[in-house]
Amino acid sequence: MANEAVLKYLVDTNRPYSCADVTVNLRGAFTKSAVQKALDYLSENAKIRCKLYGKQKVYAAIQPENVVEEGDTEDYDAQCKSITEELLEKSNTLKTTEINLKTILSAPTTDSAKSQIEELKRRIEGFENKLKVLSTSTNIISAEEKTAIMSQHEKFLKEYRKRKRISSDIIEAVLEGYPKSKKSFLEELCIETDEMVNFKLMN
Repeated sequence: MANEAVLKYLVDTNRPYSCADVTVNLRGAFTKSAVQKALDYLSENAKIRCKLYGKQKVYAAIQPENVVEEGDTEDYDAQCKSITEELLEKSNTLKTTEINLKTILSAPTTDSAKSQIEELKRRIEGFENKLKVLSTSTNIISAEEKTAIMSQHEKFLKEYRKRKRISSDIIEAVLEGYPKSKKSFLEELCIETDEMVNFKLMN
């Protein structure tokens, strides 16, 4: 009796089900054990088809008017693979097209490019005029002004070297009792040396 009920259900629904699905869908008319026995019997007698997906068995009715052969299944697998490959190819083409479109949209328009060119021409002309004025200028500072500037520069240079020496002495004195490296100490105090920032005095 379970055989007929299970077969009728699979034929009527024409969908693949597991043993647990059939048992639940028959609303407890038969136990899971009875349903499993019926499925095994029908499968062995070629009334239904059994497919193994991982560890789970799935059963489906073989409709008399549309019997699926193994060759047909292989054809469907080949079609699925072909369609998947085609989808991947189309996706790659779409991605490339989107990148090209983004590049095109980010480029300046013709009017914008012309405007930028004109602006650059004006700036170049301004620099050329300024260079011409500077190269032909006769404004030369006097010897007294030059001496005063050099004297002030020398004063500031001596003060800079003096303060740098004092700072180095203080840091070295602290490091004698400091448990970490000099680099760690400088980082904790947010101190940057001339060497760290590539600072060099101009001659």
